[in-house]
Amino acid sequence: MAGLTKQLKRNLTALVARCWQRPSLTPTELLALRPRRILIVRQHNQMGDMVCATPCFRAIKETWPEAETALITAPVNHQVVAHNPHLDRIILFHQRFWRDPLALRSFLGEIRRFQPDLAIVLNSVSFSATSAFLALWSPARHVIGGDSTPFGSRVTQAYSLNLPTNPELDCHSVKHSLAPLQAVGITTEDLSTVVVPSPEQQAQAAGVVADLLPAGPFWALHPGAGKRQNCWPADRFARLAERAAASGHPVLILHGPADKPALDGVCQALVKEEGSAPIVVAPPVPVGTAAALVAGAERFLCNDTGVMHVAGAVDTPTVALFGPTDPGLWKPPSPMVLALRAPTRLDDARGPEFGWLESLDEETVWTAWSSLPMD
Repeated sequence: MAGLTKQLKRNLTALVARCWQRPSLTPTELLALRPRRILIVRQHNQMGDMVCATPCFRAIKETWPEAETALITAPVNHQVVAHNPHLDRIILFHQRFWRDPLALRSFLGEIRRFQPDLAIVLNSVSFSATSAFLALWSPARHVIGGDSTPFGSRVTQAYSLNLPTNPELDCHSVKHSLAPLQAVGITTEDLSTVVVPSPEQQAQAAGVVADLLPAGPFWALHPGAGKRQNCWPADRFARLAERAAASGHPVLILHGPADKPALDGVCQALVKEEGSAPIVVAPPVPVGTAAALVAGAERFLCNDTGVMHVAGAVDTPTVALFGPTDPGLWKPPSPMVLALRAPTRLDDARGPEFGWLESLDEETVWTAWSSLPMD
């Protein structure tokens, strides 16, 4: 069945390439365009990758400041980009649309009603045939994006201009995302990432803090991660929360839908001493409100995961804990984020990506977290 599906996709992409061929462009001709509306397609669902792509939106807006920009993205990333100053409109793509013809028809109609002159497909270390299809479905006269050939697809032969792509992450993820655009002159000097909580999300965050913590500064931590191998041991998060509270700093523990094992581990290990500042668990909140909570914290502690990129985007002083992944490739570009990488791997039967963070000791992390500069 998998082989049949793969062959079907190849046939479909070849048909798309033949039927939806766009007029070709040179990089010089591309930069000379004066599009009224630009459709940007990046419907991947990884939150960290989306935050790392936000400088691409800035580069597009700086290149064509008069153009109205719309981004197609997955619902999981809606709040990450909803108030981005370089985007004028968000169009949500649900994977369930493929199983709901009426919803798919309405979505595709929304793309066509936007009437873009130019469509830009963003990709980094992977290629999405769905993204290519959505851009080519649009009425944009010109479609550009990363070359699909290194990923085993020929669909981008239909593009007006293929941008160079590299399936290997050979530089920082922000630079890697931006590199295809820079290769044709769509660039920016500012590589900082952007996440902007709305006033409503800021108000909700303020309400959470007022309900749970005494007035004044607080510290925050997030013990979970989308990948289990990226999780520092929960009992060590608990020890650091206790040390912060014993030092007079209230601690707010943040968590997401996938973080229950880590959260449970922290709560089970916590020993709250009498006279210490409170340690409280935040209620489940949307990503935008979580961003506002992180922005309001005096300092933050987290694993290498999506919320780390949010912390970097809102410039909260942060210690980010790295195990098997390279902080040189993934640490947020903000100088307010300090990366601590596990020094070695301990034996772990779960596989070669596990056992790293277990070698990162409590004292090293506490020293880094408690010593973070606040400016």
